[in-house]
Amino acid sequence: MKPFERGIYLLPNLMTTAALFAGFYAVIAGIQGQFELGAIAIFVAMVFDGLDGRVARMTNSCSAFGAEYDSLADMISFGLAPALLIYQWALQDYGKLGWLAAFIYTVAAALRLARFNTQVGSADKRYFQGLPSPAAAALLAGLIWMVETNTLHNALMPVLAMVLTVFAGVMMVSNTRFHSFKELNVKDKVPFVTLLIVVLVFVVITIKPAMILFGIFFVYAFSGPILTLATLKKKRALRKQHREEEHSYKAAEANAEEHQAPEDKKETE
Repeated sequence: MKPFERGIYLLPNLMTTAALFAGFYAVIAGIQGQFELGAIAIFVAMVFDGLDGRVARMTNSCSAFGAEYDSLADMISFGLAPALLIYQWALQDYGKLGWLAAFIYTVAAALRLARFNTQVGSADKRYFQGLPSPAAAALLAGLIWMVETNTLHNALMPVLAMVLTVFAGVMMVSNTRFHSFKELNVKDKVPFVTLLIVVLVFVVITIKPAMILFGIFFVYAFSGPILTLATLKKKRALRKQHREEEHSYKAAEANAEEHQAPEDKKETE
């Protein structure tokens, strides 16, 4: 029996705590009406959430405690915080319909995280099943950040917020596949031009960070349904081709039997 391990790994759990703090701050900022700061805090939480796992693997400090702590922190930072922030920003004017939309997002994030935890080790690492909760949170936070930064307030924004909130929730619990980009290994050697492209991407993002980040996650959120439809279309085409080949084979076999029958008849005579 494995002895009980006392203590926890400090560095990766500090990263997780920082992500949790950023998510908690997003809720406080939303309550105080500082929606832009709340949206930025969610993106900060995403950065620390991405770092904690990498730091744990690089320092060989992965643990069951860290995995559970990370999941609980994700629920706060990417499940509860975005829902409360978007509700206070745009959905509360819809009354019951508004908080129900926010609840749909929250419960979908919880279900998404629970499903992800049960599929670790068995799922295809190249794809996520359902929209990842950090990307869903970035979609809502990006909308708030873009509108607040560029003063794009109009009558359509609450409607867009409602649609994106429900859409993000549905995508999280769907079977839609999204690229995980885990096949990209940052430890491998790459051409020099790759570094220049990465630097260029960062420079472009800094020009209009709110608008560009929202655009990136908007495209990613809709890439899943497009990828799934393309995959289904390809499978249908392959099944159709297989049926046609099978039909052609059976027709050729029947034709061969027809030509062979007269010869057998002559031999019998």
